[in-house]
Amino acid sequence: MAISGKKLGEIFTARREEMNLSESALAKLAGVNQPTTHRILAGASKHPHMENVERLARVLQLDLKALIGGVAEQFGQYSAQVQPGPDMKGKVPVISWVQAGAFCEAIDLYAPGTAEEWLDCPFPHSKSAFCLVLKGLSMFPEYRPDEIILVEPELVPEHNDDVVARTTDGEVTFKRLQITEDGTYLLALNPDFPNRIIQIPPDTDICGVVTGSWIRRRKH
Repeated sequence: MAISGKKLGEIFTARREEMNLSESALAKLAGVNQPTTHRILAGASKHPHMENVERLARVLQLDLKALIGGVAEQFGQYSAQVQPGPDMKGKVPVISWVQAGAFCEAIDLYAPGTAEEWLDCPFPHSKSAFCLVLKGLSMFPEYRPDEIILVEPELVPEHNDDVVARTTDGEVTFKRLQITEDGTYLLALNPDFPNRIIQIPPDTDICGVVTGSWIRRRKH
């Protein structure tokens, strides 16, 4: 590593503060336990596991390869690198909400018979993207029942993103991600919806970020 663990921790901490992320929120989004995250941010881990460093860098939208290569030799002289955006159009699989929960465990969406159907997608997307058909009124009026949402698993979720998440009890839900000083939670947009705020337990999986939606007026 051309950059010290201490310097890496300083850069990660500065970026975390710039994004208004708490250490606990960063740890949850990266899938790294909080004590390990704290040691890396504090520069106390001389030889951190690269997998953990990569996960934290991905959430912080930092170019880890540049950091390791010594480009960021002085604290404060770094630039956040936005993850490459989706760059293709074409057909996207429509899956069930149950399958979306299984997707968080990395099932192969493209196995024969997995998708309920394939739709022509009007938005750019990665090859990992999938669609869901909305049910219920929790995100009304911005989203309506039977609206199709495009879910992009390869994007790093940020504050105010609309996300599909799987909670610790296995339930798949569609809500707006809120990352605040008081914690990270999911918000139902419908002001009349009961229990609008869902605190995110440590083991909650963010399956993907919703990047587009549309309504199909007829199927054929």
